[in-house]
Amino acid sequence: MPIHEAEAIVLRQYSLSDADRIIVFITREYGKVRAAAKGVKKPKSRIAGCLEPLNHIRLEFDVREGRELHQVRNAELIHAFWGKNGGVNRLYAFSYFVEIANELVQENQPSPALFRLLLASMKAGETISDLNPLVRYYEIWSLKLSGLLPNYAYCSNCGKCVKDEGFFSWPESGQVRCYTCSQGRGIRVGAEAASALDAITKLSPGQFAVQSFARNAATEIERLSQRLLRLHLERELKSYRILREAL
Repeated sequence: MPIHEAEAIVLRQYSLSDADRIIVFITREYGKVRAAAKGVKKPKSRIAGCLEPLNHIRLEFDVREGRELHQVRNAELIHAFWGKNGGVNRLYAFSYFVEIANELVQENQPSPALFRLLLASMKAGETISDLNPLVRYYEIWSLKLSGLLPNYAYCSNCGKCVKDEGFFSWPESGQVRCYTCSQGRGIRVGAEAASALDAITKLSPGQFAVQSFARNAATEIERLSQRLLRLHLERELKSYRILREAL
């Protein structure tokens, strides 16, 4: 059985037996991986604490040919993104991030960009107080890296550049319309929200998270990203409802 070593972020865990758990994690090299962690429910387990959700770890696991479920051999904690002073809102935001990653990252397929996005966003989230801009950033980039974000620079009908004056999005068709061509139909994204969308594609999570923009712009981006996520996932994420109430 080949043994793989990788940095990973733990997305979730659930029970397998009286002593064992299944751990779901994301890596650069192997995408989303599910592996059994033997004996981690026992009080003397050396690695149980490392395998908690939201932990950034260094991991060894073996790959069992013909099986979807691999096996954890060893784990070492690099950083815990949820600590005693983390704050409830931060916990909700990070839980939302990992739920999106769990839905969008493919199993056993390299996912370097989505891994970097999750890691960088959680690092940025540790040092800021207003998490709303960071949440919008993570949603939009997750969609973009997954190929689910249309090009919102030009009207799909007349070709007019709309990224400076705003536009209407037609998510079901993947099209964008300028104000004239839209005839008022679709999800409206005003000039300030369109400018923020453009900034998201140019800035790091930490840089964008400290930007200030109007509440209505944030609301428009949220409405757009949620429609696109629901369109792809065919449901609303449970962690989003909790986060929205908190923030």
